[in-house]
Amino acid sequence: VGRDQLLAAAERAIRSEGPDATMAEIASEATVTKPIVYRTIGDREALTLALSEQLIDRINAAVEAERREGSDPREEFVAAIRAYLRTVVADRNLFLFVYGGQEAEVVHQLVDRSSAQMIELFTAARTAAGRDPVAAHSWAHAIVGALQMVTLMWLRDQYCDFDTVADDLTQLLWPGVATVGD
Repeated sequence: VGRDQLLAAAERAIRSEGPDATMAEIASEATVTKPIVYRTIGDREALTLALSEQLIDRINAAVEAERREGSDPREEFVAAIRAYLRTVVADRNLFLFVYGGQEAEVVHQLVDRSSAQMIELFTAARTAAGRDPVAAHSWAHAIVGALQMVTLMWLRDQYCDFDTVADDLTQLLWPGVATVGD
């Protein structure tokens, strides 16, 4: 059994057992022993990385398939988001395995705790600006995710000073809070 066959078996096991599928369940699906899985793919972290690469390739292919030459930028943006979400929904358990697995639970708890106040603040501001509370809540989660990712990249790459990144984020986010409409 080769690497590709083991990764395919891992996906089948994750689809059937859920995002908490164990290495033993994956080995069983492949009809091999756990040592063979470890020797061929590596530990759970290596498996997660390999599966995430496959999932990212699927997402990128789905988004690329939606691109239309000369289309309206907003329509293309909407199509890309829908393609991303369709791909994730089609591989829900795989997405949750890759991005929300057992190892990520502590990180998720920290993210939830650190973002709760910001989500509440953004939701309240957006609702006060006339948005539907459910839409405001989705927007708040999206903005907090973007804020966290920009912060991570800024800290890692140090591509500008504090004031610049703070001003850029404010310019990006404030129009979504302050305006009503599309």
